[in-house]
Amino acid sequence: MWKWLFIRVIGLWNLFIFGLFTVIFLTVVGPLQAAAILFDPRRRVAATLTRWMWGGLMIHAHWPFWRVTTTGLERLGKGPWILASNHQSMLDIPVASRLPLPIRILARPGVFRMPVFGWMARHGRHINLDPSTPESLQRAVDHVRRELAEGASVLVFPEGTRGDGPGLLPLKRGVFEIAIQSGTDVLPICISGTRDALPKGSPFALKAFSRFHLQVLQPVPVAGRTRREVTRAVEEQLTGALSGLRPWEVCALVKQRYATLGRFQAGWAGGKTSADPVFWALHERMPRSGRWLDVGCGEGLLAVYLHSAGHSLHPYGIDPDKDRVAQANALFGEGFSVGDARALDAAGVPQGDWDVITCIDVLHYLSSEEQRAVLAALVARLRPGGALLVRDPDAARGLRGALTVGAERALVAGGRHVGEGVRAEGASGLTQWMSELLTDVRTEDCSAGTPFANVLLSGRKSG
Repeated sequence: MWKWLFIRVIGLWNLFIFGLFTVIFLTVVGPLQAAAILFDPRRRVAATLTRWMWGGLMIHAHWPFWRVTTTGLERLGKGPWILASNHQSMLDIPVASRLPLPIRILARPGVFRMPVFGWMARHGRHINLDPSTPESLQRAVDHVRRELAEGASVLVFPEGTRGDGPGLLPLKRGVFEIAIQSGTDVLPICISGTRDALPKGSPFALKAFSRFHLQVLQPVPVAGRTRREVTRAVEEQLTGALSGLRPWEVCALVKQRYATLGRFQAGWAGGKTSADPVFWALHERMPRSGRWLDVGCGEGLLAVYLHSAGHSLHPYGIDPDKDRVAQANALFGEGFSVGDARALDAAGVPQGDWDVITCIDVLHYLSSEEQRAVLAALVARLRPGGALLVRDPDAARGLRGALTVGAERALVAGGRHVGEGVRAEGASGLTQWMSELLTDVRTEDCSAGTPFANVLLSGRKSG
């Protein structure tokens, strides 16, 4: 009874906030957008205000009933993209609007005939597509090309309508013809949890507190592919993402595991894995099984996270801090030892055939010569085809880079981290060194959503 009543109260709050924001838009934001047309013909101000209001403030107005976790922002790059999303609720649009991109939405004609929101859609240069007429398709393609040329990404819902259940409806291939004709790669995004907060056809939630996961997936190139091939690639990613664990579920399992070491350690582990995007990024990029060397393993936090997320990798870790290594072994029983990245043999690291090696936040404590030597030694221990993943501060990123390096120096001075100093080479230097040793080297921003500037590099050993 109390739960039913509480959900009804939240539903009334939803309606109140929705109505309030509509009034604010009509009286304040809308006129500001209209005035901005005089000096902003591309409607960038309109897009920014709309994203700030509907994608930011409306979600925050429902805290703590609604909370959003975003992963995969490092894949956004500079764009633009054709963003292909699943669709379970009207809330998918404000959640997707939280992406730090100018976005235009591909919508059916009925949206543009709606009171208020039709005007908002037209004013925001969103795209009208009537799939029943070839002329509308060509106009939509031309409109999409103009928006992409001006740097805006286009959001499509290839299911064509909102689904009634948690799964994915069959995707309509015609939507991807626009991506192929415009020559723009498709970036799938998966939104989960919104159906619980605002189900189709009802203002009342399915449960009192809802967590949303906005997940940016792997880009799907369109060059040389048919509509069927692009559709299948997007469908596979969205289906897999909808059936997987959510970040907060993994963090809860990590916190539960660390509770055996004490309440403080459990709180620290849960907070660290929630706030640092590198954990989910490595979960997505690392193999599910194989031999894994973790250089700079600390308390074994990454190993616990990956195992909690379903990986069965066999970890072997080294770290110069004996107390942190002792905590890692207390959780895993064995597999972690005290050692220096500059002396892998002396640390007892077995030679050869590692499937994957991680080196997270380690190199910047070494000199430039030592950093290059460590990278070469790690590559030598990879099996052919094995992967090396490195995360380090990007000192060249202005104020955020300076803040990151300063925080690392403070941790060293306070004794939290062991090092002789902080010498961050940054993205350009590390990319050059790794490109000399590995193939398929990729450099990604691994700090989106945080005040810091970190870069994640990955590459594979040839042969």
